[in-house]
Amino acid sequence: MNFAPQDLDMAEMNLCSPDTDSVSRFGDLLDTAVRKLADLGRHFSSDEGKILFLKERLNEGRFHLAILGQFKRGKSTLLNAFLGEAILPTSVVPLTAIPTFVEYGQERKITIRYQHNRPSDEFSNKSLDEINKILEAVVTEEGNPENHLGVLQVEILHPAPILKHGVVLIDTPGIGSTFTHNTQATLNFLPQCDAALFVVSADPPLTEVESQFLQNVFPKVSQLFFIFNKIDYLNDREKEAAVGFFKKVLKQKIPSTEEYPIFCVSARMGLDSKMSNDPSLWGQSGIDKVENHLVCFLLSEKTRTLLDALAKKSLDIIAAAIMKLQLQITSLKMPIEDLEKRLGLFEKELKNAERLKLSAQDMLIGDRKRTLALLEEHAETLRKASEDHLSKAIDRSFSEMSNGTVNEQKILDVLGEEVTSFFGESAGRESSLFARLVASTLSPHQERADDIITLIRKAAADLFEIPFHAPDSSEAFETKRRPYWVQRKRVPSLPVVVPEEVIDKLLPAKTRKTRLKKRLARQIEALTRQNVENLRWATLQNLNDAFQRFATTLDQRFEETINATHGAIRAAYVKRKEHTESIDENLRRLSVAAECLDKIRSEIAALNTK
Repeated sequence: MNFAPQDLDMAEMNLCSPDTDSVSRFGDLLDTAVRKLADLGRHFSSDEGKILFLKERLNEGRFHLAILGQFKRGKSTLLNAFLGEAILPTSVVPLTAIPTFVEYGQERKITIRYQHNRPSDEFSNKSLDEINKILEAVVTEEGNPENHLGVLQVEILHPAPILKHGVVLIDTPGIGSTFTHNTQATLNFLPQCDAALFVVSADPPLTEVESQFLQNVFPKVSQLFFIFNKIDYLNDREKEAAVGFFKKVLKQKIPSTEEYPIFCVSARMGLDSKMSNDPSLWGQSGIDKVENHLVCFLLSEKTRTLLDALAKKSLDIIAAAIMKLQLQITSLKMPIEDLEKRLGLFEKELKNAERLKLSAQDMLIGDRKRTLALLEEHAETLRKASEDHLSKAIDRSFSEMSNGTVNEQKILDVLGEEVTSFFGESAGRESSLFARLVASTLSPHQERADDIITLIRKAAADLFEIPFHAPDSSEAFETKRRPYWVQRKRVPSLPVVVPEEVIDKLLPAKTRKTRLKKRLARQIEALTRQNVENLRWATLQNLNDAFQRFATTLDQRFEETINATHGAIRAAYVKRKEHTESIDENLRRLSVAAECLDKIRSEIAALNTK
């Protein structure tokens, strides 16, 4: 179906996207820079590649939009309406704690990614029924109970028009189902999202579970839209009363949500309209307003943020290329004796920079060891806290059971939920803690790396009397791996002829309770040991990745700076030694390129200040 959202006319597009001209102009400037750098040859291929990468980022403009809501509010039906077909499971069985990403692709394709570096499964050229069966087998509790398949996430490529605008729709587990650990899993996932649609309906308008969940959502997502679903079950008077009540309750419980828009929709009607190719029904569903609002949002606020970030990066790349050109121009104009003298002095500066780099690498290795040692201390503290927390949860379960009866299955269910809740919260806390720790640890190293790069650039600028441009810093830490949680573990017991549970039935109640507590204590110890190790391992990999990525980046920036300065001067020196007759032509070509790139830099800087 192609009747939304691209039916926005150009006037509407301009209203919702004041930055369209700036983005288009920025893209043209990047294209011009790429062509100019390509004309300069292999010495500028690295700069050309960096600008090309920025242009790809500008073209992609990926934006993560999560679909949130309580179980059975119609989240998956809403997603299917956006896609135009019933591709996502909408059964009565809750989803597991597995995020599903839906992004644009010309053909439908499913990729299932697994934990522990297990190879992914990919499915393409499948019918709608086949896709439904594949997804039901991995993202529903019925098909994949407690995620025994070890699925990390599911990615779907789909040709839906709304996805062409760079939005990635993310289906999340429903909150408030019997699988309460899904709520914490969803909260831990939200920091990866740029915005969220929160789906509610009139049955009832807002539950206590949803109110509490919303209070936890606000610190984790920057933009929120409310979807009031299932309006087709209400007449006009009932709809007005239900929405009014929802707004009233929302204002009482969460006053800070007043400024967020609320859209009344029928996801079922929207899906029916797409499947029956009925644009009028689509308008009645209300989802057209949601799509158009999202497109406007994507084309305005999100675009400006992306434009600012990419423009800043491009300015540094172009400035470095201009400096390289100026070094070559100055070197070609300089008397050969003077050039040799200054080249010798610069090579001494490079040896000093190399010593500083080696010293910086040694300090980085030391900080990495100290950070990993701190991780081990945290793992031990977490182990003790986990055993204490789970033991108290078990004690509460025993105390809540009436008439001295003991329901072992119920206690084990409580234990499973507490494990996921405790370690899910701990994962978020530990990830944030070590992200801050690594950022603060690497910050001095980042400054030291910038100082070394600055030393090289400034030495070249001073010796060859050209303008100096200081380098920019980059982010150092990003969480890549997510831990998984073991909710129940078979703990080895003493070898007996019959299971302990059978023997318990033959024993007095007090003895049964004592034996059960001992089994649960072993269960807690085993669960704690494995889950702490899961969290420790995931955090360890993230830390190693962060430090390794930083060390690699330092080496790359050092080599790039050497090539941009020493390499440029040496290339000019070789030409001078060869007494090539084309020096004047080279000077003209390099001067024209420098002038062109400087003009591009000025225009990008002007765009970035609008």
